[in-house]
Amino acid sequence: MDARAKYGVWILWVGSAAAISLGGSFVATAGKLVFGALVVAHLAEFAMKRSLFARAGGSMGHHFVQTLIYGFFHWKPIQDRLEGSGDA
Repeated sequence: MDARAKYGVWILWVGSAAAISLGGSFVATAGKLVFGALVVAHLAEFAMKRSLFARAGGSMGHHFVQTLIYGFFHWKPIQDRLEGSGDA
């Protein structure tokens, strides 16, 4: 995955947090919606890909944090690597 794609995720996280803290009522509400949607989506991703992380090894806490921040951009390379090695 391209590192620039991960920066896009950071823009969403930081942008929504900034909108919540610095924006007016509409902007703050939009920031809360984006922030909440990111949290819910990434928690769902972690729940759905937990078996993948168990097969990949390593710290489940690390996988949780990385999935919470980056989502697809964390687990997709792991999935591709495991499918390529025949471990999937």
